[in-house]
Amino acid sequence: MTAPATTHPRLLARPDGWHLAPEGAAVHPEVQTAVIADVHLGYEWARGRAGDSLPAHSLPETLAKLDGLLSHVTLKRLIVAGDLVESPSPCARTAADVQHLTRWLTDRGVELVPLAGNHDPPRLPPLPDSIEVAGWTIAHGHHPLRAPRTITGHHHPALRTSGAGAPCFLVGPRTIVLPAFSPNAAGWNVASGPCPHRWRAQSLRCVAPAGSAWLDFGPLHSLARRLSGA
Repeated sequence: MTAPATTHPRLLARPDGWHLAPEGAAVHPEVQTAVIADVHLGYEWARGRAGDSLPAHSLPETLAKLDGLLSHVTLKRLIVAGDLVESPSPCARTAADVQHLTRWLTDRGVELVPLAGNHDPPRLPPLPDSIEVAGWTIAHGHHPLRAPRTITGHHHPALRTSGAGAPCFLVGPRTIVLPAFSPNAAGWNVASGPCPHRWRAQSLRCVAPAGSAWLDFGPLHSLARRLSGA
């Protein structure tokens, strides 16, 4: 039997059974499920249609991060909480990247479960808007979500100050907001950007991985004030 991932020092354990992984995932070791969001496969192909010239990179970057995640957790299911791809427009190269990712995960015994995001193309049958895991509702987060405990993406939270920055998680007793899994997502600077109204009354905190450690930057509602004072 494989040892549970709860013992791995790179994971930040929560009392509700979820663990945060430095790759940008929320992991529930008991049900061997991980949640990521905002992968944005095909970013380079979408930019190419707009006239830019970028090397192929989104698929190799995604596989490298997933390989790192699988090196310290055991998974049977990977849920992508929306925006698996960059553009809703049909793109053969993006479709091939998604097929490659699906095969790569299948070869490792992991089922890919994509949810609908605002970038994902329409499908028949359509992608589900949400899924429940261990009493938590997982969705992209681009629409209001009425559920007691939620894990979402969409906002791409990142902490940027004094010329440095890094993706971060926003966490509370009933909320986990994931950073973008894609490094191409510029994101919302939690140090200066306005906080969405629905989170203002919650005790969300900003936490970020730093090597083998985790940094807790304290309550989100006072983060900008505290950083400006420092």
